[in-house]
Amino acid sequence: MKNLVLVLLLAVAVVSCNKDDDNGNANCADPNGLVIDLLGSTNVKISWGTGGETAWQIEYGPTGFELGTGTVIQTSQISYLINGLEPGTGYEVYLRSNCGSDGFSDYISISFVTLTGNPNCNAPSDLSLGLITSSTVEFSWLENNETAWQIEYGISGFTIGTGTVVETSQNVYTITGLSPSTTYEIYVRANCGSDGFSEYSDALVVTTTP
Repeated sequence: MKNLVLVLLLAVAVVSCNKDDDNGNANCADPNGLVIDLLGSTNVKISWGTGGETAWQIEYGPTGFELGTGTVIQTSQISYLINGLEPGTGYEVYLRSNCGSDGFSDYISISFVTLTGNPNCNAPSDLSLGLITSSTVEFSWLENNETAWQIEYGISGFTIGTGTVVETSQNVYTITGLSPSTTYEIYVRANCGSDGFSEYSDALVVTTTP
């Protein structure tokens, strides 16, 4: 009986040690407030609070995937647009702070199911920059058989739905009234009238000149 108790105690100790090894470094603050800002059929935009750190590691995969086997992304932004997802599919996203020599923080996570998408409205693609000045940005995109679009932009890290929205029937557009030496994110989606809107394009990230 004593031997059985000893074996059980050793087993508990091993489990406890393994759990501690998986924990983050106390000198590396956890991120917080992980939320979904934008959810589409093939992409998701997430954002979070810093916890005082300046770099993070994202890992994501289908619901139930094992950490270490997912797609890993390093970023210094407090938001990120994940592309290339499958429509109508469940995913999990794990986020932790990357503190360099101090290691990593604990993970925080969020789960979601991508939308089924609108097959009748084609998203614009291949956003490309034109002339950039201290207060303007010119850019264009591929039409993909659509004729009207909605542009939304804001300072890098803004939440979709809170930016400046512009409607246009041209696939070349110049945004004016920007601030010098400032980084902006620009998104475009097709406006298909009664068929609704397409997915948003990938973010176009640009910094105005001084």
